[in-house]
Amino acid sequence: VEWPIEVFIPEWAGGAVVETLHELGARVTRCHRSKSDQPGDPTLLRFRSQVAAGAIPFSVQGPENSLCLDGGRTIGWEMAEQLRAVGLFALDAIFVQVGGGAFAASVSRGLMEAGVRAPLYAVQTQGCAPLARAWSSARMDEHPASHWVSHMWPWETEPKSLADGILDDETYDWVADVEQLRRTAGKVVVVKESDVEAAAILGPELTGIEASPTGTAGLAGVLATRTEFDAASRIAVIFSGIRRQ
Repeated sequence: VEWPIEVFIPEWAGGAVVETLHELGARVTRCHRSKSDQPGDPTLLRFRSQVAAGAIPFSVQGPENSLCLDGGRTIGWEMAEQLRAVGLFALDAIFVQVGGGAFAASVSRGLMEAGVRAPLYAVQTQGCAPLARAWSSARMDEHPASHWVSHMWPWETEPKSLADGILDDETYDWVADVEQLRRTAGKVVVVKESDVEAAAILGPELTGIEASPTGTAGLAGVLATRTEFDAASRIAVIFSGIRRQ
């Protein structure tokens, strides 16, 4: 039995990722924003429509496919193992870029489960920062999930940033992010586009890692908050996402 893979991508997507999808025989659907759509990411709207019709979901959003959460937790566990091996059981911060939110929450949870304390610094861009908005209202709410629409709704304007991989209209796993922000005494950092651009250049230059602007967005968070730390501070930054173009 053949199970065709249908992939929903933004209208503007291109490059090696899209080329590879076609090479692998995926059925690629470009999703444009329509005035008749309900608010939110058009790719997710099309995805949900197909799932409702019987398709099997495969997504990086926890509410759509909870299996994706274990990937981030595994990274947290592996980081903790390496940190403990050199005698580190606490960090001053871990910077993780946030789009849908599952990755940040899962990495933070994995570190905690493995015995390493680290405040979560969740990084979003000025061009799309729904988690920052939710955190400002939900941080004092004992039951934020019960008041979802009061804290989280789609970004009102067209999301824009060089870090295009974190331009989710909503932070779908925001409840898990809020939980980890509370547990770790973390914060949400909203970065200027100039910091995103600087991190995209500085990250590969300093490390030799050919990360994409999305992958280096956590470093943009470090640049934006650098006055909060000194030379003795222990911070972690995750580069996730290779430069493909």
